[in-house]
Amino acid sequence: MDEFLRIADQMVTYNLRKGWFQISKLYNEMAAEHDTTVSMAFVLLALNEEEGTPVTHIAPRMGMEPNSLSRLLKSMEEKGFVYRKKDSADKRMAYVCLTEMGKEKREIALRAVFRLEKAIINQLDQQKLDAFFEVARHIPNAIDEFKEKMASYENP
Repeated sequence: MDEFLRIADQMVTYNLRKGWFQISKLYNEMAAEHDTTVSMAFVLLALNEEEGTPVTHIAPRMGMEPNSLSRLLKSMEEKGFVYRKKDSADKRMAYVCLTEMGKEKREIALRAVFRLEKAIINQLDQQKLDAFFEVARHIPNAIDEFKEKMASYENP
């Protein structure tokens, strides 16, 4: 094993990226079979199936920047997966709603997510699964703390 892989294999961030890359590649292959993308599938999953979801709530639910979401929603509207409607009480508020085709694509995405989730969980005993979630819960705090320290270094 070369030196990079020996060191990288011991790094949390490398293993997270490697795992997410494999998941993302699999999801992209699955999504392509249904004329969609992983990003579109995650938007479909983030929407309230019955009432729609305010546009301003979608990006934060997905951990995404709003400017990236605009192009994605436009593409999804063109494909006929979603439509926008104005709030009847507050015309400034826009909701993104699922079309019938969008609901079908959402169901496909849900099945794919849960099938992969089950396949992963079947590889782990409860103790390992509990340990994984314990570690995963600490990552956002570690990142926030890291950002704060980086900001203090940049602004002495």
